[in-house]
Amino acid sequence: MRKDGRDVAPEIADRLRGARLRGGDLRGLEIRDCLVDDLRIVDSLGASVSVSGALASVVVEGVDVTEHVRDVLDERHPGRREARDAMTPEEFRRAWEIIQMRWSALLETVREGPADRARASVDGEWSLVETLRHLRFAADAWLGTAVLAEPAAHHRWGLPADGTPQEFADRLGLELTAEPGLDEVLEVRASRLATFRSELDALTEDELDRVCAGTPGPGYPEREYLVRDCLRVVLTEEVEHLRYALRDLSVLAERGAHGQGGPSSPQ
Repeated sequence: MRKDGRDVAPEIADRLRGARLRGGDLRGLEIRDCLVDDLRIVDSLGASVSVSGALASVVVEGVDVTEHVRDVLDERHPGRREARDAMTPEEFRRAWEIIQMRWSALLETVREGPADRARASVDGEWSLVETLRHLRFAADAWLGTAVLAEPAAHHRWGLPADGTPQEFADRLGLELTAEPGLDEVLEVRASRLATFRSELDALTEDELDRVCAGTPGPGYPEREYLVRDCLRVVLTEEVEHLRYALRDLSVLAERGAHGQGGPSSPQ
């Protein structure tokens, strides 16, 4: 999640809905956290174009590349397919084991590297510490609040998505400007991981099909949330943010190898 840049207010961005931009210079334009249904880039020039997100269909020059991209990512990142396709209690447990083994390996690598790497940011994205804070927030929402109905599920260091209103954070008791260290965040993360592991150990088919008593929290749509869907969100958050963390740590390692290690603040 990017933390810097010249954000345009949503009400201004909304004016572009259905518009046609022709003959302009959009170099460096970033579209983030937006609805892009039916977005089209036609007869345009560009040295590089990067696309990511929850996109149901991506077509390049008339070729649907959606399944190809998904398959490549699944091959590169064990646990991704398992998280997406988990249906039985055993499949949920297996997916969790794969993902957490990979997280353990990543964290071991981080501890062996430069002391400030866990706080370093790549191109304004979340640092590893901030990513771990977000995963605590996601688990608090989808497991603690939705599945377990805990009255005060959120830890104050939880970090929601960029752009979350301060009012929302205040209602959950979140300290968005907190700056805990890696060890502190890992301790907080460990307690929630243990709760999730306990839930998986006791998981049954009936529990997977249970309708949660409420939503994952304020701001979420009022609808039925099945336990299986909530647990799958936690798995998906874990594996996708692991992918982002691996990507950024690779960049940091390369920069360090070339004597270009940057500060821990956004660039």
